[in-house]
Amino acid sequence: MKTLIVFALFSLIALVAAAPDNANILRYDNVQDENSYKFGFESDDKITRDEEGQVKSEQEGLSVRGSYKYVADDGNTYEVQYIADSQGFQPVGDHIPQEYVPNVPSL
Repeated sequence: MKTLIVFALFSLIALVAAAPDNANILRYDNVQDENSYKFGFESDDKITRDEEGQVKSEQEGLSVRGSYKYVADDGNTYEVQYIADSQGFQPVGDHIPQEYVPNVPSL
């Protein structure tokens, strides 16, 4: 459970640290229990993130599913959906070359 909380906390800190200083949070959700969590946020600079994780078993560990979306410096909106589990981090996005992401299940 501690790993679950630490993972969620570090993920949130990384995104907040990367956000511009003038962004305001429009939505923030955070729900946790003993074996799972779910959080999401949206800022006024068009960054969104939603994620949920669940402890599957002692052997499988944590299974995470989520997505994030942002507007890049080039003006394009990029969205990534991902799974992170015992098979590793598996992102899917139109801008991500699939040869770098083998065996991605359909999200």
